[in-house]
Amino acid sequence: MKLLLTGALGYIGTELLFRLVHEPNLTIYAVDNDISAIKQRLGGLFKFPNFNFINADITRADEVAQIPKCDLTIHLAAIVGYVSCGNTTELSYRTNVTGTEIVASLGTPIVFLSTGSVYGEIGDVCDESVELNPKTLYAETKMLGEKIVQPLDHVILRPSTAYGLSYKVRHDLLVHTLAKTAVETGQIDLYQPQAMRSFYSVQKIAELLQFIINNYDKFSRTTLNVGCEAGNVRKIDVAKSISELTGAKIVDREGLDPDSRDYNVNFQRLNSRWSNYEESFTSQINTIVEYYQSWEKSY
Repeated sequence: MKLLLTGALGYIGTELLFRLVHEPNLTIYAVDNDISAIKQRLGGLFKFPNFNFINADITRADEVAQIPKCDLTIHLAAIVGYVSCGNTTELSYRTNVTGTEIVASLGTPIVFLSTGSVYGEIGDVCDESVELNPKTLYAETKMLGEKIVQPLDHVILRPSTAYGLSYKVRHDLLVHTLAKTAVETGQIDLYQPQAMRSFYSVQKIAELLQFIINNYDKFSRTTLNVGCEAGNVRKIDVAKSISELTGAKIVDREGLDPDSRDYNVNFQRLNSRWSNYEESFTSQINTIVEYYQSWEKSY
């Protein structure tokens, strides 16, 4: 199988790549144009004979047209998160919407990584039938991306908030931010502590994507919430777990989540197709804290 992977050197993409290069039946065309990522994370992948790298901008139709014809596209390339999108409005729309239109124009079956943020404010159990009500530019661009890929043979994934250490570490994710702040300052500033959030590790997201690649017919033309019930937790519970490991004090602050997420997510549709969807949310928090504690001399 020839596989196209966009956003290949990102947080999820890199984790996925280091799984896929060990599958000799796959010929991988990995696309990214992040120069920093190319310099820092690309080198070790060239030793794998089934790996091919293309430095291309998905918002450039002429560059995307030069990509070899593939059997399946995993489309991860995006400006991610409401903060990043809010700070780069034009680039975010061009990447998340126009870029998706250009990638979709290849006509290849596509797995599109959306976000659980497309649901907006619900206040109840959330399954895939809930009407979308995005509250941020990021969520809006992902909703538009879903509409773009729906006419194709597609799989749409709406993942929970990612966390966990990958070959690329993101420090802007909620669990990571709380852990880093706890280690650095001895204090965790927390707003809306009782808000319910859903979390899923980058390792499980990559594992799911690998499973979909190898079992595409089980997922074709479906939209799936991605995560597991153990990851449905309140923000205060995350903070308490980190506080117990670091001794940091939890301080209530005023603030609102622009995504307006505060609900339990239902993952039964995912479970019906992938029995290995479960994980222990707390199992990786200790590792994340240890990672930031290793920085202590730099604070």
